[in-house]
Amino acid sequence: MTSVEVSLDSSPHRLIVGMPRGGTTAMMRALNADDRVAAFGETLFWGRAWVEPLQDGGLDAPRLERIAELLRKKRLTPCGDPGGLSDEGRDLSATAADAVLAMPVGCRPVDVFDAIGEAIASKAGRRIWVEKTPHHLQHLDRIFEAMPDALVLVMLRSPEAFLSSYKHQGDRKSPEIKKVFHRLYHPMLASLICRRGLQEAIRCSERWADALMMVKLEEIREDPTGVMGRIRSHLGLPKFLDVQFQQANSSFEGVSKDPSPLSPVETTWLRLLVGRDARALEMPLPDRRMVPIGFLLSVAALVPWAIRNWKTISQLDQGGIRGMIRRWLR
Repeated sequence: MTSVEVSLDSSPHRLIVGMPRGGTTAMMRALNADDRVAAFGETLFWGRAWVEPLQDGGLDAPRLERIAELLRKKRLTPCGDPGGLSDEGRDLSATAADAVLAMPVGCRPVDVFDAIGEAIASKAGRRIWVEKTPHHLQHLDRIFEAMPDALVLVMLRSPEAFLSSYKHQGDRKSPEIKKVFHRLYHPMLASLICRRGLQEAIRCSERWADALMMVKLEEIREDPTGVMGRIRSHLGLPKFLDVQFQQANSSFEGVSKDPSPLSPVETTWLRLLVGRDARALEMPLPDRRMVPIGFLLSVAALVPWAIRNWKTISQLDQGGIRGMIRRWLR
C-alpha cells in the first residue's frame, strides 16, 4: 500500500471489497460523513451482474439494456441515516440505470461503470465516488484489467466474529425471511465462505500490493480516527476529521436478546477450514473444543441440508449449487 495524490474527481477508481459481514456498509457510511464523497453499493457490476461485452470489447444496445435492467432491480445503498445517500435506494438505482441507457452503443464496460458512479455522485451533490461490492474481491483480475489505476480497500473480519454475524444476519428480517436464512445456515458452508474471502485477500494483496489496502474491522474499532486517516490516504481522498467510526448494518441491531455464543461444533468447523489462512493474516481463532459426536452429526446433517436447500441456492447462484460449492472449495 502506498499513499497517492489526492484527487477530487473519479480518477483513480476507488473500490471497497472484502468479506461478507466484514463492515463494508459501515465503511460506506463513514466515508459519506465527508460531504465531498459519495460511497455507494452494491452494483455487482464486475461480478454477479457482469454482462460480457462483444469480442471487440464494446457493449451493444441489448447489453446496455441488460445492465440497466439489473440495476433497476436492485436497491443501491446506503439508505437513511447515518451516511445515507438516499431515503430508500430505489432512486439511486433509477439514476444509475438511466445513466447506462444514455451511453453510446459500443462503449466499454469501464465507461459504463464510470457513468454509474458519476451519475450517483451528481445526484448526491458530491464530487468523488467510491463503489462498494464485497464479492468484487473475487473479480479483481477483471477489475484491474479494465481499471489499472484502481485503488482498492479490502475489508476483513476475524473468523469467529464473521461466523456469528453470518449466522444471525437474518434476525432483523421478517419471520418468513428469517426462516429462510436460518434454514440455509450450516457452519461448514459458512466457514468455506470465510475461507474463500481470506484466501482471495491473501492472493490479491500479493499480486497488487501497492493498489490494495487490507483492513480488519477490529482494527478500525480500536483506532477509528487513525485507521480511517490511513484509508483515506490510500484511496487518495481529501483529509477529513472523523468523530467516530460506528458499526452499521449489524446483524444484532434491534434484536431483543444477545446472540448465543458459537457452539463447539461451529468453532471446530472454523478451526478446521479457516485456521491456516487466519494464522497467515494473524487473525485470532476460537479455542479448540473437542466434540467428536456433535461434529459427526453436523457432517451427517449436510445431506438433508443439501436436499432441503437445493432449489433455493440454485436460484441464488447462476452457476448452480455445484458451481458455487466448487468455487468455495478452491
